[in-house]
Amino acid sequence: MFLALIFAVAHAIAPADVPNPQADHSGWVTDMADVLDPTVEAEIESRLAGLHRDLDVEVAVVTVQEVDGTTPKSFATRLFNLWGIGDREANNGLLVLLVLGERRMEMETGYGLESILTDAWLGRMQKSHMVPEFKRGDYGAGLQIGLVRIDERLRKSPEEARDGTNGAIPISGTEGGVPLDGQTILIGTAGAGGVGLLLVGGAVVRRRQRTCPTCKIYMPMVAEIDDDAHLDALEQLEERIGSVDYQVHICPTCDHIRTFEVSKWFSGYSHCPSCSGRTRTTKSVVEVSPTQYSTGRRRVTEDCVNCSYHRSYTQTIAKVSPPSSSSSSSSGGGGSFGGGSSGGGGAGSSW
Repeated sequence: MFLALIFAVAHAIAPADVPNPQADHSGWVTDMADVLDPTVEAEIESRLAGLHRDLDVEVAVVTVQEVDGTTPKSFATRLFNLWGIGDREANNGLLVLLVLGERRMEMETGYGLESILTDAWLGRMQKSHMVPEFKRGDYGAGLQIGLVRIDERLRKSPEEARDGTNGAIPISGTEGGVPLDGQTILIGTAGAGGVGLLLVGGAVVRRRQRTCPTCKIYMPMVAEIDDDAHLDALEQLEERIGSVDYQVHICPTCDHIRTFEVSKWFSGYSHCPSCSGRTRTTKSVVEVSPTQYSTGRRRVTEDCVNCSYHRSYTQTIAKVSPPSSSSSSSSGGGGSFGGGSSGGGGAGSSW
């Protein structure tokens, strides 16, 4: 027992001891526990590089034997924030950590992925697909199948995965057909996938009161099934495709109508420059991947589901930044991840 304890302490590491794969070789995997076959590791690297190329999502995979006198969860949060996994504005990073000595896996999510990779979904996926492989000792297979599931789920919500927390919800309204003040309200996440504060110009605001300006009484909201009678064709389309939720309030005394428009965050639709509906879709395909020595190119296509608007154009993708000499050592931190952060979201499993 004493010798085992000495062995465990000798192999326990701190987050700063973990080689940053971005700093070392512009990669995504650090296999300190040496449990991944080279072929499997190369396949995982390729999948994670594809996610970054297509969705700008950053996923890091780390295996270690022991951690430094803390829980694997705490270690994962510290390592995630040390490296800054994910885009600085979108916070769309994910860390997959295996601690072999404790037979424990942790998945740490950035704020921007919590609404897609929810704690509950990650937990179910781990237990159904990954843990059975880990129990058989096939860590490579467990990681591969889990990352396939994560890849598939992220690609079902590409705009949400790409934008993360870098989103805004314009909330406007009309009163008797006349636009209200039209201020833009930003919304952020709060903890594990929850909706956070409504902001205007950086200040916390209260939702506009549903009070009739004439009768000074509360105007009840019309049931969702009945509000189409008060919406035009474009507004009805926006509700059907899920880009906008219209809330119609009618005064029971004078029939005064006030309509509130709440644009859905990450619906995949934006405002069309032709018809002004929130009905424009945008798709992008990388045609030439960037390298350290040359820029890349992506084809962007925009279409409106309400009118005939169509636009196709190319965008230049910046060169890949080479690792700096100061961050090319074997220690963690200071690498070229995007600067994202995590507040502790995610899920873990034991086997």
